Amino acid sequence: MFMASVGAASETFDEMINTIHLNKSTHSLEAYKNLLENLTINDDVLKIATGMFIDTTFNIKPSFVENSLKYLKSPMEKLNFKVDPETQRQFLNDWVSSKTNNKIKDLFAEGSINEGTDLILANAVHFKSAWINKFTNTEEDAFYLNPNYKTIVKMMFLKHDFKYYHNKSLKFAALELPYKHSFKMVILLPDEKDGLKNLENNLSKIKLMDILNKMTTYYVSVKLPRFKLEQTFDLKNTLSNLGCPKMFSRDANFSNIVDDTELYVSKVVHKAYVEVDEEGTEAAAATGMIMSLMSGRIPNVKRIISFEADHPFIVTIITPTNQILFLGRLSKPKSIL
Repeated sequence: MFMASVGAASETFDEMINTIHLNKSTHSLEAYKNLLENLTINDDVLKIATGMFIDTTFNIKPSFVENSLKYLKSPMEKLNFKVDPETQRQFLNDWVSSKTNNKIKDLFAEGSINEGTDLILANAVHFKSAWINKFTNTEEDAFYLNPNYKTIVKMMFLKHDFKYYHNKSLKFAALELPYKHSFKMVILLPDEKDGLKNLENNLSKIKLMDILNKMTTYYVSVKLPRFKLEQTFDLKNTLSNLGCPKMFSRDANFSNIVDDTELYVSKVVHKAYVEVDEEGTEAAAATGMIMSLMSGRIPNVKRIISFEADHPFIVTIITPTNQILFLGRLSKPKSIL
């Protein structure tokens, strides 16, 4: 999204940076370059790759190519979408798979790339880290899909000092599980076994920094399923609803990418993968943007807090700079044997 915003102008640019919570003063190529470098200091933990793939007939502005390479570490590669889109689709899927330790496969579905494709901006992320405090006990236990139906999963148990916060008005608890290298997982667990939908409906009222700032260290008894989470999203409607519909329309302005004023975003696809076990977490995500020409604090007292994630919850992985790296929903655990 940031990469595409660099090529946007006018109202299209304004909508895009507002959606990613930036403004004209904070939308900085140099700042983004520094952020990438800081996040990937230890590339055994986090790898980030970006790619720009253009059709051989597409005339892209040299300044966009130069900025993408210098600041976003995104080289340009020419592909022949017009003649053989299916072969190029397979090439792009292989590129994504190679950048995500083979965890994200087939990001681009059959038919998503065609003769009308002119430009694809792709981003791939791979994360792998061990817990600071590994889970010491695993047993079969119940996970409630709803109050009346449960399934048996491998449930991990651990008692330790963790940061915790409970929101009485929105009825959820938050728990921070730290990884090595200053990353952390934050789980948002509804109070009720069928409370996930209500929590998701109220996500706009929940600010991550507020939660992190209000957390207090408690001795917590944690119960968390061992799970694998794989999700695929078509982000076109989501991004439009979040405030940037113009980039998908004839009114899109990407004049910093190409002189032709008819370039627009036809599709945005996203895939995410998260695997959690006693040792730690492996996660991957990839996004592809296909572009075409238009023809209150809790007191810190020493007591045990119970955090039983035995029903659907929201899971996030947070960078050392408190930015969301991964965000997902666990409704039905896919068990890891």
